[in-house]
Amino acid sequence: MNGKGCLSFLGCFIMLACSSYVYAGSFPDDRQKKCYDKKGNEISCSPRSHPYYGSDAAYNIAQSYTKLDPNGNPLPDSARLWAMVKDNVTGLIWEVKQNMDGVLNYANPHDADNTYTWYDSNPNTNGGKAGSENAERDTESFLSALNTAQFGGYSDWRLPTIKELIFLVDHNSFVSAINSHYFPNIKAGQYWSSTSANIPYGAWGVDFSFGYDGSYYKGYYFYAIAVCSGR
Repeated sequence: MNGKGCLSFLGCFIMLACSSYVYAGSFPDDRQKKCYDKKGNEISCSPRSHPYYGSDAAYNIAQSYTKLDPNGNPLPDSARLWAMVKDNVTGLIWEVKQNMDGVLNYANPHDADNTYTWYDSNPNTNGGKAGSENAERDTESFLSALNTAQFGGYSDWRLPTIKELIFLVDHNSFVSAINSHYFPNIKAGQYWSSTSANIPYGAWGVDFSFGYDGSYYKGYYFYAIAVCSGR
């Protein structure tokens, strides 16, 4: 291959690599408060008749959470200890991570420092590629530990879809881009979703450093947080 060919190949590779890291997905509310026309002039958000009705600021679906005890019972917002969090917008129940001390502890599936390869042996949910099996250090083993223990009284713990994971992003927070009042032990790093990507052997994840999402090789070690549908 001549030099020009090498450069063309390199350029294509860079484009493909960059295109797998995008900011996408849906979330309850981006907290935009003002509406603008196409020239950037501020306009009213209220009248349904004006041509720009439907802007982000016209909607207010703010994030809302409830702390839960180990049995799934609601706790006051002032509670200092809680095991799970209920998303009052989606109805989903989220695991709360523990012990963010920089020490891996796979005997505790809630340990905030644990990282996992993406693995799902179910062909109906793995996007055609099971991923990277790795004993207790893969996501299937992580979820199995929660479901076997019936953590919180539930046995349907799973990885969130990419859209569900994006719901947790708080765009007013950075490092970590999440509401730390309810999720105090979320690391500033990549978290796996259950959504396989179109790239070979890839899955989507969210980086809670700044709230970006992207697709990554399933053999990488990333953090994981579990979700269930609740009652």
